[in-house]
Amino acid sequence: MTRSIVLLLAVVTSVAGKAAPKKDDDELQLVQVLIRHGDRAATDQFATEKSGEVLFRGLGELSDDGIDHAFAQGKQFRDRYVDDLKFIDGRYIPSEVRFRASPVSRVLMSAGAFSTGLFGNTPKGHPVIPPIYTKDYADDSLLATAFDCTNGWDDIVKALNLSSSENVASTSLAAMENVMWPDTCKGVPSTKVDAIIAELPNKLIDMPKEYNKCAKDPAKRFMYEYIALLGGAEIHYNEERLNRTVGMLTDELLTNMDKKAACSLNSTCDMGSSEKFRVYYAHDVNVLALAHVFKTIDMFEGMTPAFSSALIFELWKKKDGHHVKVFLKNGQDAEFKESGFSKEYSTLEAVKTVGSKYAINEKMQCNH
Repeated sequence: MTRSIVLLLAVVTSVAGKAAPKKDDDELQLVQVLIRHGDRAATDQFATEKSGEVLFRGLGELSDDGIDHAFAQGKQFRDRYVDDLKFIDGRYIPSEVRFRASPVSRVLMSAGAFSTGLFGNTPKGHPVIPPIYTKDYADDSLLATAFDCTNGWDDIVKALNLSSSENVASTSLAAMENVMWPDTCKGVPSTKVDAIIAELPNKLIDMPKEYNKCAKDPAKRFMYEYIALLGGAEIHYNEERLNRTVGMLTDELLTNMDKKAACSLNSTCDMGSSEKFRVYYAHDVNVLALAHVFKTIDMFEGMTPAFSSALIFELWKKKDGHHVKVFLKNGQDAEFKESGFSKEYSTLEAVKTVGSKYAINEKMQCNH
């Protein structure tokens, strides 16, 4: 009898440890997601002579793996927000969901693939694809960062001894490679750092062993430093670059939370208040910069964001007010991992205090 009781208690404890049930008075009201595009070819060159045959869409374009992985990420979100939490309708209701994407083709394609995983098919087997809103690159200060600006780079020009603040996005990478290229990667041309990281997961591409060894860890840490530099994040902290990269997005996320919280307390809400699931598709620099803003950048553990990595902001209405949970899902194979930030500073007011430093509602001036 004693042994049976012990076993029963062990089972109960195990089940409780897997998923603590939400309190009856807790209500999920808004989900906002920032996602990096799926797997792609490097933007400037291939890792091997045969890479172009596999990555047939061309440099910088989404691969078949990228489409599959974005779709898989969408299915994971369906599991959570359609099946488990019953938060949105799996058939897609336009008034509930809004997609916005950077105007780059790999980003738009990723958003489309993600949405088909999230919403599945019609009864006749056709994919349900929501509209995906975007703007021309030059006009999109929400998700498309202007790296050709000459302002906001003084710290990098000084630190890397650059000749000027023109074309810093490219000249800083070359300077970093000269002084920071990992010893493990000495046999790899430093110009191929983006290519070997991009092609490492692709099983159809046979890279040299020294490329694989470099790409599995050292190159990803090197690229983390570079992406953080571009966005003004982490040890390369620069408020102007952070504002330029995610300032308007931060403002929009906080405004959406504020409106949804106010709407939950007022029966008369403005148009658009029924939207409760917003997806923003962009790039690694956006994801890393936003993670810095909301004090969750340490979750990347010094590695560049994975393809299809996602930052998730959940707004919950609880008995004592509105709270925000922040999650990282670092790629389609990763779990939803809650950040320490959301536990320490979970109230909506605390989140607004943290993010408001970087929130801007007008496009920053860019010097050329």
